[in-house]
Amino acid sequence: MKFKTKDITKIALLVALIAVGAFISIPVGPVPITLQSFFIFMTGLLLTPFYAGLTVFIYLLLGLLGFPIFAGFSGGIQSFLKPSFGFLIAFVICAVFISKFTKGEKSFIKIVSALIISEIILYLIGLPYMYFILNKIMGTTISISKVFTIGMIPFIVPDLVKILLAAIIVPRISKIIKINS
Repeated sequence: MKFKTKDITKIALLVALIAVGAFISIPVGPVPITLQSFFIFMTGLLLTPFYAGLTVFIYLLLGLLGFPIFAGFSGGIQSFLKPSFGFLIAFVICAVFISKFTKGEKSFIKIVSALIISEIILYLIGLPYMYFILNKIMGTTISISKVFTIGMIPFIVPDLVKILLAAIIVPRISKIIKINS
């Protein structure tokens, strides 16, 4: 596959935005509220499925290589052992899913629906990972219901706001800068 300069630029810009989104953080337990998911939504809405997945993969790779671009200015291979890392893994799948199911879509409802489904995918991967890390690796005894309480409930309203903002803003950005061309 041959990459064009404009594709590399889009990927680099979105990797940087995802990293910036990680720095804008509100601690609420083992997983902070960040703007990362907003930029994952943008990535999926603006890029092809391959480029969307590649963008988030590059972000993860840079963080795992030690660049402090994860929430809390963290990074490194030890990030695998953080309760929140399952959500980062899910970001790759979510970006590809969003791109695949919203490409060329004009319907606000269909875009919002795809973003909500991607958020469900995020929870389906992130919550079991959190449960495993907290119980098996960190040695705490935490119930599945408590994982939902700390890993999902505080995020529902902020995630819905990010979904609505992305669904409103990104199609307008795309028209203005013709990012899909």
